[in-house]
Amino acid sequence: MPLIFAFESLNVRMKKINKGDIPNRLAIFKHQNPDAKWEKGKNDIDEAFRCNRVRYNELQQALRTDQGNLCAYCEIDLIAGTNGKPDDCRVEHFHPKSKRELNEPNWALKWDNLFAVCCGGNNPEVSDSTFRYSADPKEYTCDVPKSNKVLDNLIVNPLSIPQDNCWKYIRSTGEVLPNEAKCQNLQIPIEVANRTISELNLNGKRIRDQRKSLFNDLTDRIGTYLEEGMSIPEAREHIARAILIKNNADDWPSFFTLIRFVLSAQAEEVIAGYDNI
Repeated sequence: MPLIFAFESLNVRMKKINKGDIPNRLAIFKHQNPDAKWEKGKNDIDEAFRCNRVRYNELQQALRTDQGNLCAYCEIDLIAGTNGKPDDCRVEHFHPKSKRELNEPNWALKWDNLFAVCCGGNNPEVSDSTFRYSADPKEYTCDVPKSNKVLDNLIVNPLSIPQDNCWKYIRSTGEVLPNEAKCQNLQIPIEVANRTISELNLNGKRIRDQRKSLFNDLTDRIGTYLEEGMSIPEAREHIARAILIKNNADDWPSFFTLIRFVLSAQAEEVIAGYDNI
């Protein structure tokens, strides 16, 4: 008989992105070229930010460090390419860099507007493409479906994620859904929570299947420890201490929030002393 745990009522915190200092090369370039573009157009003569690979790589690494090397949207790990393959990572502008109205900041170079995200499943060249690529555009996630839309006040900004979790996960499907009661308590309009999921396609089959697999693995591990005589809290704490930690590269595990959701209060106890959660 499968084990059944009541997850929806858990009160856990969702991981926030804590921005560090603006990278040195971005700061210098922005000071010297306040209206510069991100990329050079065919007929442009002025230097753009991405013209310099060292400058771009420094920025991307700073973002990855701030985020514990997790995608700002779906929380999959941002892996480096191997054997000539590209990274499953790129820089995302939350407010589209090309959508600049009069008296607005230069979104292309605004530090708080920049995040590291995965390739959203649309790059067949990345490593581990079996899980990170799909030929079906309906499975693309994150910045791919978001595209060039201005969604500033219509979806949850990664810098504005509330401390209390406003999401719930469904084991049988791997879906992420808004926790309506929590959204109401946190004054997050339910339409904003729902639109965050839909605009980023966070319930696309590719990413949903990966969350489902992890959810099942965690639940099975809890069940194994119960059979060995542990209580549910003891089992959750044991697992949390084993996996809910940064690795030697200072990276958090993929689907960080899902893990915290499943491991509940014991996850919070384990990471309570960590910085930048």
